[in-house]
Amino acid sequence: MNGIRLRDRLRYAVREDTLNFALRTLIVIAYIVGIVLTTRCSERCAELAETPLTSPPMYLFLKNIRMAFALIGGAGVLFSLFYSFDKKGTEASLKAIGLCNREGQSPHLLRKRMDRSNPRVTVWTFRNYGIALKTWEDRVLDLETALGVTIVDMRSGSGKQQILLSTVSAIDALPEEIVWKDRYLSPKDFELVLGEGYLGRVTVNLADIPHVLLGGATGSGKSVLLKCLILQSMRKGARVAIADFKGGVDFPSAWREKCRMCFDETALIGLLDEYAATLQERKHLFSEAGVANLQEYNVINNRELPRYILACDEIAEVLDKTGLTKEQKEQVAQIEARLSLIARQGRAFGIHLILATQRPDANILSGQIKNNVNCRICGRADSVLSQIILDSTAAADQIPKHAKGRFLLHNGTVFQSYLLEEDSL
Repeated sequence: MNGIRLRDRLRYAVREDTLNFALRTLIVIAYIVGIVLTTRCSERCAELAETPLTSPPMYLFLKNIRMAFALIGGAGVLFSLFYSFDKKGTEASLKAIGLCNREGQSPHLLRKRMDRSNPRVTVWTFRNYGIALKTWEDRVLDLETALGVTIVDMRSGSGKQQILLSTVSAIDALPEEIVWKDRYLSPKDFELVLGEGYLGRVTVNLADIPHVLLGGATGSGKSVLLKCLILQSMRKGARVAIADFKGGVDFPSAWREKCRMCFDETALIGLLDEYAATLQERKHLFSEAGVANLQEYNVINNRELPRYILACDEIAEVLDKTGLTKEQKEQVAQIEARLSLIARQGRAFGIHLILATQRPDANILSGQIKNNVNCRICGRADSVLSQIILDSTAAADQIPKHAKGRFLLHNGTVFQSYLLEEDSL
């Protein structure tokens, strides 16, 4: 373990802290050379100490020159280990982008260190001089450019007088492709793994955040991510239904054998009616048992009521009313009403929605549905689409235009989703 930690520290020093590493290396080399030289000339110095004109302080120094150099030089080496030589440059870079308080003070870099839990991550600690965290968050792209890093986390430190930035090198990119392996399956109930981020695996727990909205441009990897979430749900014992109004071309026979499929409005309404009935039934069960949710009920009654997952590959194909007849619009309204019920009440009763669409604007997803889907994930998108999905343009700014399988979570986490091979079923 110590060998691994030393190797990680060396990699960190070379990759993230080049200036400090170089200067500290020179100081250590100078210290070693000084020890060798003082050892060789210690006898000559002792002779000089005996000359009549030598003052008492100089006498003590010359008599003990090796020990004196070891103490003074050692103190210098220790100081260099904790002092960041690029503080002034960092502060000048922040001032250059206009990150200053009303008196023109830019944040002061207190320290910069490797994160003990993740050697890829560097933690910068700044004294903020009254510059609020919100201001830092609004300037994240400018900060990344000024510091030459990718910021993966930002938070207030001691007494809100400090800002802590967790960063990775701007050239330390996420892999372009990660093939799904069953060993990635989370042991937690009911946690689904979305992909790999800069800080490790990125997950969402449907017991806490019950519904998921996937958005992004065509070819961004939404369907692959959706399938990976479906697969994990099945592995965890959920009963999965798939609504696919594109003819089922993305879900070959292996999926149809393991999931309930809906290819038209009538089948989907029937399914949603069953879910609504299950929801009402569980309301009575949980009320009689005195529990608040599915997890508590299963623990107390030592049984496993399953979770239900409705996955829709392109919800716009289901809810878009453009060009529909009156009867068709009434069908869509029925579907919307039932989806809205599940979105509002499904969490406690173990009924979940995973909805994928290219453009979930108000013409597709009603406010009642969208406002209750708190886990929002956006793939490659322009600023307008990113705003619709995430209520910000962050996906347009942070995801490369040609990236596939790269997503941005609602909390600002960037991750690379897994590539699911069909034979994984």
